[in-house]
Amino acid sequence: MKPELKSIIDHSVEYATELLEQLGELHPFGAFTDLRKQVHPLEMEIDKKNVPTNGKIIETLWNYCFGEMEAKKITAFGITFESALKMEEGKDSVDVIVIIANHSTEKDLPAYCTPFSISNNGKVELGEMFAVDKKYFN
Repeated sequence: MKPELKSIIDHSVEYATELLEQLGELHPFGAFTDLRKQVHPLEMEIDKKNVPTNGKIIETLWNYCFGEMEAKKITAFGITFESALKMEEGKDSVDVIVIIANHSTEKDLPAYCTPFSISNNGKVELGEMFAVDKKYFN
């Protein structure tokens, strides 16, 4: 894994954990690496009178970052959101932090998923990250 991707993933899991502990839910956000490979957070400013769907927020963040990468202003980015995955037939779904990443020189990256649960006292417990084909999130 490229160092930029690892930095984006580490930053995103840490920030997602903070949001889950503070709010009990996760709103989509992004992170990108500049040309010096520094990670920067990215959130969409939301009009409280006209709140878009999470899907629209994800699409807007993705399109912005993809355009910046095509313009060679950034080297990589990741869009993070909360989802639920059914891991086994007949079992309950698992809540996951999902990071869909893109890199200027790596193609066909997976979606990186980190299972989580929130305890009664609001503390987030993280499971082990795993990768799945990002087609499951389109």
